[in-house]
Amino acid sequence: MTVNRKVYIIISYALVLAAAVFIFLMSAANGNSSSQMSNSLILKIMEITGLEFSHYFIRKAAHFCEFALLSFLLTNAVFASFKNKKACVFAFTASCVYAVTDELHQLFSDGRACSVKDMLIDSFGALLGAVLCSLIILIYIKITERNKENGDTKTV
Repeated sequence: MTVNRKVYIIISYALVLAAAVFIFLMSAANGNSSSQMSNSLILKIMEITGLEFSHYFIRKAAHFCEFALLSFLLTNAVFASFKNKKACVFAFTASCVYAVTDELHQLFSDGRACSVKDMLIDSFGALLGAVLCSLIILIYIKITERNKENGDTKTV
């Protein structure tokens, strides 16, 4: 294993850890703080786009996006480590388990609740993240194989 590959793997797992910590910290925020963050985000989005979004939509989209990112990063890290094409299955499953623990964690934050609906939204986000990363990996593999067949020594 080359030094570049080792560094890539370390950075990949560091990003997974950063995403997991971010999710944990967002879940640790009490209900008032969480609502204030959502309201602030809504105002920024409205300012940038000129569109109006509901508080509910932004909160659910945040759940979806957090877990899509976590699963995407985990799929990448696992694939980089093991070159296993089933990395997305592991990443999706691990992200879903983390979604359950995230919702349980919210039981201990004032003004927050555990929601099966949020677990499902998180899981759909995780599915999208794993699938998107897998597609990118497959495209990368095909391009690399094609370059090798054509005698191109450069890698993408």
